[in-house]
Amino acid sequence: MMLFPRNNNLEWLRLFFAVQVLVEHAAIHIGAKLPDFIKHFPGVPAFFFVSGFLIYAAYLNAPGARYFHNRFLRLYPGLVFVTFGGLVVLVLANGWSVLIEHAAQIFIWFVAQTTIGQAYNPLLFRDVGVGVINGSLWTITVEILFYVCVPITVWLERRWRFAIMFLIIISFAIYCLAPHFFIRPIYREKNIYDVIALTPLVWGWMFGIGILAVKYFDVVSKYQKWLLLAILPLLVIIGSGGDGFLLGSIGNRLGLIYFICYVSIIVWLAFAVPYFRLPYDFSYGIYIWHMPVINALLIMKLESVSIAFLTTVILAAISWCFVERPMLKRKQISLKPL
Repeated sequence: MMLFPRNNNLEWLRLFFAVQVLVEHAAIHIGAKLPDFIKHFPGVPAFFFVSGFLIYAAYLNAPGARYFHNRFLRLYPGLVFVTFGGLVVLVLANGWSVLIEHAAQIFIWFVAQTTIGQAYNPLLFRDVGVGVINGSLWTITVEILFYVCVPITVWLERRWRFAIMFLIIISFAIYCLAPHFFIRPIYREKNIYDVIALTPLVWGWMFGIGILAVKYFDVVSKYQKWLLLAILPLLVIIGSGGDGFLLGSIGNRLGLIYFICYVSIIVWLAFAVPYFRLPYDFSYGIYIWHMPVINALLIMKLESVSIAFLTTVILAAISWCFVERPMLKRKQISLKPL
């Protein structure tokens, strides 16, 4: 059973990560100048780390059917809701007739979006907004596959104590080498790396470091007040223009050393800073809704980062109040406090 303070700041940190992704994507697609430092604190790698931390603990506290039941309730209701939102974007772009003329293709896309095929993007959508209705959902595919991998990982580590470390090393090796070696096209413009980048094979080491953080939380907690010092090497790396698989500091492909510094600060903020409760959890809604909103604004010629932000927050609030929270009330508690 994992023991760490239930009263922690991970909820508002996830909100910060979601807003970072929203603002960066809005700036890229709508057009706005953002401070460079925002790119050095990407939301997706942070999400992967926190997910490894929480989901591993959740499985140990509630294994079996209850684990998958809880994961389903957290992920899929909001995902189905935003997929209907994607249909609205499609209608805005091409009119109601598109739903009839391309019914079969749209049905396949809908099923893909609400299972594990979120990266599927038919040609029909290539002229809508940025060219993909909800491209950010590729991380949902990775997340779902990670959910499936957690029970297997726990089974392995019960038979070999170094299993998690071994899996982290393998994943990090693939993360470093695959973009250079697995580049042969296999379907249209897609190559092998594009496919495995939708799996924990590439990103699993980030989840894995989150697993280690909760697995050895008793050790981490002894030194958590010192973790803020990781800001010093992190700033040095940023200032020196760090790059590569060790020092990379921009976007999703962070270097190992930079990532460890980054998540050390996340742990400090989560557990060493006084607890601040969020009454509403809009982080998931903001993340899954921001790209449909950006696409809709591009279609309607309302290219404003402020409007994108406000609209996304409103839709996230609707998703939380009327879709996510009612379903989450059906969850069984899987994380126990100290």
